[in-house]
Amino acid sequence: MEFLQSFDNQLEDLLHRICVRLQITSTQRVLAESRYKSIAEWLAADESVFWGKDLDIYPQGSLRIGTTVKPLAHQEFDLDLVCEINRSWQSKNPLELLDAMEERLRQHKTYSPMIQRKNRCIRLDYANEFHMDLLPACPSAPIL
Repeated sequence: MEFLQSFDNQLEDLLHRICVRLQITSTQRVLAESRYKSIAEWLAADESVFWGKDLDIYPQGSLRIGTTVKPLAHQEFDLDLVCEINRSWQSKNPLELLDAMEERLRQHKTYSPMIQRKNRCIRLDYANEFHMDLLPACPSAPIL
């Protein structure tokens, strides 16, 4: 019985150490946060595209709930983010919002070469670190 408890403890310790090594590090998390806040500032600075409205980028999915894990060898972390724009787009096609976000990001010398257009998001590829998928979003109800 004592042998089985010892084995269970060793197995639990091993699994815990594996999980810790698979998770995004606190340094990487801080770096990603710094980068997506800079992206939000760049997007919000152009009033011709985003009308000077509130704009916030925040994590969703595994990054938000703290379960981001290291991908298979030679792949970067996949970080999913929402780019919420406090602007009603009800009268427009949602692709127009995605187009506007892509256009603004392409005006930045650092972001432009990193952009990959996806069906519903813009991906910024930080080589050998992580990529960020920015999903644009806006309120469903008109803003008063």
